[in-house]
Amino acid sequence: MKSSIRAVINEILDSGLLMRGSVKMHNMARDAALWIANRSDNNKIFVNVDKPLSTVAEDNSIRDCFALSSWWFNEDPSFCQLHAPNLKMLLVNISAHSSLNSLNLSPLTFEGIQGLQVFSLTINYKIVPISFPPSIQLLTNVRTLRFNGLNLGDISFIASLTSLEVLDLRCCYFNELPIGIGKLKSLKLLDLSECQFSEKTYNRAIGKCSQLEELYASNCYPNEYANEIIMDICILLNLQRFVLGDQIIQESTRLLRAHDFNISKLRTFNKNILQVAETISLVGLHGGCKSIVPDMVGVVGSMNNLSTLYLTDCEEIECIFDATYDLKEDDLIPSLAALRLKNMFNLKELCHGPPLQVLHYFEKLELLDIDHCQKLHVIFPRECKLRNLKLLRLSNCKTNEVLFSASVAQSLQQLEQLKISDCNELKHIIAASGSELMNELEIVLPNLTNITLHNLPNFVDICNGSKLHAVKLQILNIYNCPKTASSLRSTIQVTLLPC
Repeated sequence: MKSSIRAVINEILDSGLLMRGSVKMHNMARDAALWIANRSDNNKIFVNVDKPLSTVAEDNSIRDCFALSSWWFNEDPSFCQLHAPNLKMLLVNISAHSSLNSLNLSPLTFEGIQGLQVFSLTINYKIVPISFPPSIQLLTNVRTLRFNGLNLGDISFIASLTSLEVLDLRCCYFNELPIGIGKLKSLKLLDLSECQFSEKTYNRAIGKCSQLEELYASNCYPNEYANEIIMDICILLNLQRFVLGDQIIQESTRLLRAHDFNISKLRTFNKNILQVAETISLVGLHGGCKSIVPDMVGVVGSMNNLSTLYLTDCEEIECIFDATYDLKEDDLIPSLAALRLKNMFNLKELCHGPPLQVLHYFEKLELLDIDHCQKLHVIFPRECKLRNLKLLRLSNCKTNEVLFSASVAQSLQQLEQLKISDCNELKHIIAASGSELMNELEIVLPNLTNITLHNLPNFVDICNGSKLHAVKLQILNIYNCPKTASSLRSTIQVTLLPC
């Protein structure tokens, strides 16, 4: 649903009818659209920007309107009864000033707009308390309900809005989601981003929304809700898009971030949300897994969609891929393209096992970022191929003296950025291994644009005296590498491009 809306917005932007930045329609386009709409007796649109909604309602300006958009600035809003039997869309935006402490609604506010299908009430700049009258339960035709920036308290009335398809409660405070939300059989999208629940115990209401297709719950409080929601939505078979936890990648449509997650709890589920996630970030993972493959995948089940994996402070993990087991196809992560590891204090190897069994794990990697993994010393097996690697960043790691063998380096045809800092053991980025003769090789990295080397006390040079061809290199930044030869730059053949 959101992707369809985004596609339409991009099309309108490309046509020049909508301006980038804050969502603003060009004045000429807006006036033309309103003129066309108001020519029809059944689709009149009223845009109010200069007087309170109560004044508009009292002079019958909205009685025959199809849609009403009202914006308040620097005044105290109040809601009276609205008489607009044809009204299908009501959009109210309030810019809250410091003296606005609550919103007052008449008990009859909603009795004259029972045909409403879209209702949006948003507050800017502060969270404002509001208490809805019982008449809000009359809005049984509402399909889209949007409340942003409100302290709602009890929202049990939502269960009575039987036509609801989209529920957007971003930046709202409320007690808890009503259990009765599971009776809304048309509900397809639920947005709880930046919401605060006053009830400390999650009541498992989301898992009852059997038709839910999209769920957004980033930056919710209390933080413990995230883990409970992950367990609760394992049975939602129609869920296609979700963001749970901080949205670390804006483009990701199936993102999950969890703190202090006990992976062993998933053993009781045949299906779970991790199986279909594209981006997973786990902080403090525990539950008995020493590896991602096969241990974690064995608990979760097939993870064929996973493309980005972030691991932080996961003390039980000793290696990412353990090839000493007889691995089946479902034990693998075939789409993994980005791997970030931080503060993995017991991580010893990326791959453990016979070299030929681990090589394919590296072939699709495009990004590898490793930070503060002090026990990690073997990163790349000698025979591995890194055909798709574009960015490599290492910091505060106990690497070997050489990062890549010459044969591995020859596979780095897509590498664009190489950033290494605070790796005390490192002497060379590339050096000969086994029967390789370094002085007979020229390393060609055609897409490399950035080499950044900082705080490497034993670093000598990049290619152990051989030539590095990097025709696209724009940045060569070497700082606090005291053993680096003064002639290092002469071993890199570049065509310098303007930065």
